[in-house]
Amino acid sequence: MMNKPKGYVSPLDRAKDPAVRRRIDEKKREIYLSTLLIEEMKNHKLSVRQLAERAKVSATTIQSIRAGEAENIGLAKLDHILSFLGRTIDFPPVNGAAHRKRSQPAYR
Repeated sequence: MMNKPKGYVSPLDRAKDPAVRRRIDEKKREIYLSTLLIEEMKNHKLSVRQLAERAKVSATTIQSIRAGEAENIGLAKLDHILSFLGRTIDFPPVNGAAHRKRSQPAYR
């Protein structure tokens, strides 16, 4: 076994840091959204340009979501895209309301 360098922190220990955990969770959401969009485009037999035209957003927006690189999409744009594909955005309850199961995704 190799000696670890001074100051080494394992990835598992780093993931316990709230800031790192937040970035990990954000990346997981991006990957989920990207996968969802790719699957729905395949199911509906739509190209990037076709979906962009029909959802009234730019092809660049669609492509950045597909690539998992979208930043600051905005709920209105995301709603247009998902609504066209027959999906909705589901937000968790706020302030002590009944909690949804953790296994349910935010996108349906």
